[in-house]
Amino acid sequence: MVTAAGGAERRLLKTLHETAVRDRISWRGMLTLSAFWFAIAYTMQPLGGNIIPLLVTRFTHPMTLHLGLLSIPLDVNTYVSLLDTIGAAFAIVWQPAIGALSDNSRFVLGRRRPYIAIGVVGDIVFLTIIAFVTSYWGLLVAYVFFQMASNTAQGPYQGMLPDQIPEDQRAEASGYYGLMNMVGTIFGFLVVGAILIPTHHVRLAILTLPLVIAIAGALVIFGVPDRRRTSPVTQPLGRSVVLSFAIDARTYRDFAWLMVSRLFFLMGVVGISTYAFNFIRFTFHYSEGQASLYSSALQAIVVVFAAVLAMTAGFLAERYGKKRLVAAACVIGAAGAFCLIFAPNLISILAFGIVLGIALGTFLSVDWAFMTDLIPKAEAGRYMGVSNIATASAGFIARPILGPIIDAFNNNRTSTVGYRIMFGVVTVFFLIALLTLRPVHEVKVE
Repeated sequence: MVTAAGGAERRLLKTLHETAVRDRISWRGMLTLSAFWFAIAYTMQPLGGNIIPLLVTRFTHPMTLHLGLLSIPLDVNTYVSLLDTIGAAFAIVWQPAIGALSDNSRFVLGRRRPYIAIGVVGDIVFLTIIAFVTSYWGLLVAYVFFQMASNTAQGPYQGMLPDQIPEDQRAEASGYYGLMNMVGTIFGFLVVGAILIPTHHVRLAILTLPLVIAIAGALVIFGVPDRRRTSPVTQPLGRSVVLSFAIDARTYRDFAWLMVSRLFFLMGVVGISTYAFNFIRFTFHYSEGQASLYSSALQAIVVVFAAVLAMTAGFLAERYGKKRLVAAACVIGAAGAFCLIFAPNLISILAFGIVLGIALGTFLSVDWAFMTDLIPKAEAGRYMGVSNIATASAGFIARPILGPIIDAFNNNRTSTVGYRIMFGVVTVFFLIALLTLRPVHEVKVE
């Protein structure tokens, strides 16, 4: 894939000098490099969207927490939000820290590969444990360790793109990353959803996750050369980690406002995807298997339409402008979420899922390009890292808000109105995303 000035140092677990020339990469090389994104999407989307809600429902029961004069209903959505919020915290903090650590590592086998390998092994171990846990607290512990392992692999893995890809191919590589992410999401929902129809196959559905992680991880570890750092570290690790969170919001005000808009838009997307399973199951009284299949179908529809729009809306951005398309995505998302408040049956839910897919696809098609226009090119890596923090923060903020709201209005499952309230709050998230987009100017920063 990449030719070193002094040649590769070994054939198996190929490593290159940090100054090696970056040659153009074939489509096969692109697929190999982006394979782990398929596995990440295949694992994380159905795990958070179907499997975790299903297991939490099995392991918990409605209860009321009494704090003096205050009574707080606790049910499945609050417990789900606790699990997912912990996961998002690791994505926000652990992932950039491990990424910065890999930047400065000087291992013989490469600076990224050892961390990816440790993370992949941890993923396999803790996902397998999740398949066999029998209590909520056991699930919580296993999930925390899985998130540590997953983010140990993901931070350094994201650093492989600038390591391996010449500048004139990075847009193409990002396209492969996005494609594999969407394909992995679709396959994950459909395969896991189909297996979960008979409820005694839940364990089998979970065990497909470490299998996919193992295959994709092996492709990247053994099929992608890593770079070996030999130059001395120029700044302490702690400073590198702190800088990964810092931007000049005053100078790059447009980028800062775009990140706020992005945060609220993704909070809406995360809210719907996290609680879709429970909404469908408890509102329409479906079995676990039926709810899994239908929620998988809903989220697959959203992703399919997002993929189609992501490939076509870019042309509209050139004609009408990126800001207008992001604004349109916010309006369409708000309309889809608002309609879900009144959705009377599964068919209407799937139809409104198409609307949300159009919003998400429109947003994703121009959002990345819009961000790159607004950041200083000399510090592109750090500023794009901040965009990843905004992405992870969406779940970290949205879930602790929405889960307890749902359970409070559902009042120990005597009602399902809490899910309708949640869609109303999500509608507000999309509208705030639209309002916070207003101060953004569509300019190009050099």
